[in-house]
Parts: sequence; C-alpha cells; structure tokens
Amino acid sequence: MSYNDSKALYSEAAKYYVENKAADPHHYDKSQERKQRYGELWERRKVNINDIIDEFVPDFTAREHNEKMIFFGDDYNVIADMASGYLRIYDNRAKTYVRLDGTPGKDDETHFKIKKREEM
Repeated sequence: MSYNDSKALYSEAAKYYVENKAADPHHYDKSQERKQRYGELWERRKVNINDIIDEFVPDFTAREHNEKMIFFGDDYNVIADMASGYLRIYDNRAKTYVRLDGTPGKDDETHFKIKKREEM
C-alpha cells in the first residue's frame, strides 16, 4: 500500500487513540512519560512524516500496535508514537534504529518529532 498523505492516515489513528486513551491507559501513560522526559530534545528534530514514509517505506502496510502505528516496509519500518507524536526508523537488515541518513544512531539521535500539518 502506498499513500500520498501518510500524515492523514497517522493523524486519524492518533486522534482516535488519544480520544480513547482510557482503553489503553498503561501504554498512553508510558508514552506521555517519555514525552515529558525527552520532548524538548525531539522538538529540535522535526520531520514531515510524509517525507519519511516516501523515503524509507514507500510501499508499506500499516498496523496499529498499542500506542504505536507501524509502517512496515521491506528494508525499514517506521514506528510512529500516536500518543506523543514522534517517530523512529528501524533498519530491518541491521536490526537497529537509524538517523535520517540511514546510519545507525544512539538512542537520543533516532527520535524525531512529527510535524503538525501546519508546519509541513
């Protein structure tokens, strides 16, 4: 499956997830704790989810898992947190998270804040 607007797919799922957080309070709360701890760092590295999807998983299948929406591709997966609005890129061959250039990175280098629609 390929979408011109991955943001719409993600946003719709994230909105539903946040509005219905009572159905999954444990994962929602953990996500919010991560956002409190690292959100300022993530804010410095904002990305357009459409661009990330186009580059890393242009033909994907998407599935929701707890507070995450996962875009599965052949070489990479993009894991987007619906409660906190960040994403990570996972290299399926290297079995590690990567930076925007596709190289392996440390944990604090591999989290990216998803831009809001008006920032894109």
